[in-house]
Amino acid sequence: MNRHILIINRWTNSFAEYHRYLDHTADRVAYLTTAAGRPPLDGELAEDIRVLSDLSDTGEVLAQTAQLVELYGPFTHVLALSEFDLEPAGEIRRRFGIPGRGPDEVAAVRDKVVMKGLVAAAGLRVPAFRETPTAALVREFAARHGYPFVLKPRAGADSQGVHVVRSEDRLDALLNDAGLADAQCEEFIDGALYQIDGVMKDGKLLTSRAWRCGGSCLDFATGTAFSSVANDDRDFEKRVTDFAERVCAALALTDDVFHLEVFRTPQAPGKGDGDDLVFLEIGARAGGGQVRVVWEEVYGVDLVAASALVQLGEDLTIAPMDLDGPVAGYLMMPEPPVRPAVVDAVTSLVGRVPALCSETLPPPGTVLSGNGGAVHTAGTFRYRAGRSADVEAAIRQTLASYRLDWHPQGEQPADTGEPVTREAAHVIG
Repeated sequence: MNRHILIINRWTNSFAEYHRYLDHTADRVAYLTTAAGRPPLDGELAEDIRVLSDLSDTGEVLAQTAQLVELYGPFTHVLALSEFDLEPAGEIRRRFGIPGRGPDEVAAVRDKVVMKGLVAAAGLRVPAFRETPTAALVREFAARHGYPFVLKPRAGADSQGVHVVRSEDRLDALLNDAGLADAQCEEFIDGALYQIDGVMKDGKLLTSRAWRCGGSCLDFATGTAFSSVANDDRDFEKRVTDFAERVCAALALTDDVFHLEVFRTPQAPGKGDGDDLVFLEIGARAGGGQVRVVWEEVYGVDLVAASALVQLGEDLTIAPMDLDGPVAGYLMMPEPPVRPAVVDAVTSLVGRVPALCSETLPPPGTVLSGNGGAVHTAGTFRYRAGRSADVEAAIRQTLASYRLDWHPQGEQPADTGEPVTREAAHVIG
């Protein structure tokens, strides 16, 4: 195809095996990567691999790209499949005149102030919000909208730096330590959280599925188990699919895999019965956690490969989601409350829980440091059943049966540990 592709990579697992779905003999492919992301890359097939200490150092990224261009000629495409690398990819495209999403278009899917403004302008409901780069503006937002409200980075991910502020005392404590240059505040929405994953090609939605979440990503980051179960309510699926298509149109997501989060809430006062959908945020990339794994295991769709292929303009055949087909779900267990912790033993539940189709457990000796996010957890479980109710029941049974024994690093293991989590009510609402 005579394409010349630059890939920015920070993944350290199989997601970084780009040679599985990009023909490095038909295309010339060069990489900018971290040291940890280097091992999965195929050095024999790559044109060049440059290891950088910090992919967020735009100056170094541009300098290395310039060297590659001088050695091998201009690039025709830039791929950045991690959300954290969208900004440097946009700068590369602008600097070297490469087609694709530039800095302004990246802002629409990374800057939550810009993002919500565009979605609101399209006539969809969003939380009240504003940029708050000073303590005075944060306090002004609190005075106007009350408690609780959410304080978080404009361009954050994985719930990093996100705070639900429930009182003035809590706000005072946060403002004493918080850096606000990149901060924004938004209304706290009390509702059920749904995630919608989908694939857009040439402005058309090829496939999508909504998932009802037990808890939130912030809950998981702070120590509560997190679950997600595919929706099997056909009427609601149509509503949320229409909503997702309007969001993608508002943000010019035409050739992308997306991960959208919305709240399902009661109608606003005075607007009748029923419920409403409220936009939270969207990522122009495959979802994290167990999303990519369960989509491939249950629905046969590799969202990471799809993300690369649609951005490169390749033909992609994906069947629309069959709502009469299997219902998938997953559960992620949080790390122990004392970290770093060493795993002594963990309970396998394969064959013991109906609808459980696979699990990933940390082997004895694993050190859980508290920095693993949704990748290195105290255990993940994936499910497949005929109805969402069956998946939810399996998640409850998993929580009741699961056990991880551990001891704090540096101490001798005790004869018995304690479970990481006890309360199933936190997972299934």
